[in-house]
Amino acid sequence: MNSWILLSVATTSVAPSATPMGDIVSMAMSLIMVLVLIIVLAFFVKKLNPNLANSEEFKVVRSLPLSTRERLMVIEIDNSQHLLGVTPHSINYLHKLETPLTEKELPALAQRFGKLLNSNTHYNKKNP
Repeated sequence: MNSWILLSVATTSVAPSATPMGDIVSMAMSLIMVLVLIIVLAFFVKKLNPNLANSEEFKVVRSLPLSTRERLMVIEIDNSQHLLGVTPHSINYLHKLETPLTEKELPALAQRFGKLLNSNTHYNKKNP
């Protein structure tokens, strides 16, 4: 009987209570982890999304998803815009636009993230 009492007393020992400073540190570390995750995901979106990668000769002006795998794209080549239908298996030329569309302006936050990501990719290209 005494062993049961000793066993119950040993298992119901009081756990140390969390301090307010420990809670603040835990919350700050969680916030930092979330911010790092957002930056890493933004980097991968930049690398994997063809709509964000424009060069001087070839620009994607607009892109409209029709379904999960098909989309319409307006591209600009040599100062003329063309409408393309893009599927996983083919790219079809649909029409040459007579009146050019303007490029959509990105929000300020997206532009800052783009500059941050572009500066990292230019650095990596120069120093392989």
